[in-house]
Amino acid sequence: MTQVDVISRRGWEVVRIANSALAAEVLPGKGGDVLSLCHVPLGVELLWQSPWGLRARGAATTSEDEEARLIEAYPGGWQSVFPNGGDAVTVYGVRWGMHGEVWLTPFDWTPLESGLEMRARLVRSPFEVVKRVTLEDEALTVSESVTNAGGEPIEVMWGQHPAFGAPLIGPDTIIEAHAPSFVVDDVLDTPGRDLALGVHASWPHVPGRIAGEMVDVSRVPPLDAGVDRMGYLTRFTRGHAAIRNPVFRLRVDLDWDAAVMPHAWYWLEAGGSGGFPWYRSAYVLAIEPASSYPAQGIAAVRAKTSTQLAIAPGENRTAAVTLTVTGDNPEPQPERRHENRGRPT
Repeated sequence: MTQVDVISRRGWEVVRIANSALAAEVLPGKGGDVLSLCHVPLGVELLWQSPWGLRARGAATTSEDEEARLIEAYPGGWQSVFPNGGDAVTVYGVRWGMHGEVWLTPFDWTPLESGLEMRARLVRSPFEVVKRVTLEDEALTVSESVTNAGGEPIEVMWGQHPAFGAPLIGPDTIIEAHAPSFVVDDVLDTPGRDLALGVHASWPHVPGRIAGEMVDVSRVPPLDAGVDRMGYLTRFTRGHAAIRNPVFRLRVDLDWDAAVMPHAWYWLEAGGSGGFPWYRSAYVLAIEPASSYPAQGIAAVRAKTSTQLAIAPGENRTAAVTLTVTGDNPEPQPERRHENRGRPT
């Protein structure tokens, strides 16, 4: 049985949904974010939390930079990416910001028997969005329905952005994916990247930055590795990926419809990004089901991969991602220090 409660956090109305296996906190007032997902039997938080977490409602920003403003409002957790992904871009006579309008949109909400339903009409694009977050046993499902309420077809990017932190993420973590191919981002050339820029490879062995080196991207380096990665899992045979930590006996499975989201963004920070905003303290992994890639805005998607979605006037599309958790009491382990911090990419 799922219990639905409303709590106040830093001036925000937060909806808490819980059963004997999982407890989630959802923020209708900003994107319908899943702020937290706790595995109840182990008392373990699965989602990464940003260093500042949920800022007070109405907190002022001093930045004129679009990315900085989005990051200031990023508490970690799980967000929706629509109708743009990655870099901001000007299309249809308006600016679509980094990761799209839904990320910052306030939703109205009503309770459901097993969770909540949220509704919003976007402003910078002609979409009506219905978002449902529900719990059933050990599974959390985020389901979205988008309808083009305008009179012309609109091309979009669409994805989900669940970010995971320690203790699920650690040097023992293994990533599984039903995707034969991995494409490294061809633009994000950072000092911490350990992969060859822009290469196409077979999962999980990817050419490294150093000539002749191969990197197993199914394994997570330790926090002090000084590594960051941005890439794309493609050609899914079915929409499925898993993150497991055999030491802590935790496993998270992600399942989705690969017909709508045939790709997944892969974002890793292991102390690799210096300067704003993480100052080499980030330790986070995200596997993000997506309609499109790369994470460079819809103009780059049109030019490089043609993976954008076209939604006709009056057309409705639905996509859902289900996260299932398997956990057991971990073996006693030496104490380790994990930083549960990262950057939304």
